Amino acid sequence: MAAGVLLDTSFLITLAGSSRAHHEAARRYWRHFTENQIPMYLSTIVASEFCVKQEIDPQILRCCVILPFNWDDAQQVAHLDWKALRPPGVERDALKDDIKIIAQAARIDAEYVITDDSESFYRYCETFKTAGKVAFKAIKLEDGFDLAFFNGGQRDFTAGLTDGDSTQS
Repeated sequence: MAAGVLLDTSFLITLAGSSRAHHEAARRYWRHFTENQIPMYLSTIVASEFCVKQEIDPQILRCCVILPFNWDDAQQVAHLDWKALRPPGVERDALKDDIKIIAQAARIDAEYVITDDSESFYRYCETFKTAGKVAFKAIKLEDGFDLAFFNGGQRDFTAGLTDGDSTQS
């Protein structure tokens, strides 16, 4: 599988917002990605969603590989049975964009996607993974920073001794 992480809109919002509940986890993941030269993919769909409220910091843009949404991505979306994810009677315009972002991650063979949206985006990723339609691992910020995602599930024992939490580093 290719290395790299696709950034979801909610991840960028949390990274930019110091008052958000999972801001520190977002900062730690960002630092991990940059320090370990893990490619970070930024979909133009994510950029369009984020830029509705604010511009993306040029420092962030310099660290990302920009992914335009193209024909191959559209075909990947068509192969995902995304309408089954929509709860009956609920209309969610963002669902279509979430599925496009997920399809891009699958098409580029990203190893990870990262999100602060555990109620929908993360759930969609897990549903597609269970169905065998995507191979990437979804990281949700509400679980905090965890090196186990990147080293085959191995926890950092010494980090638990210093910060009181054996699952985070």
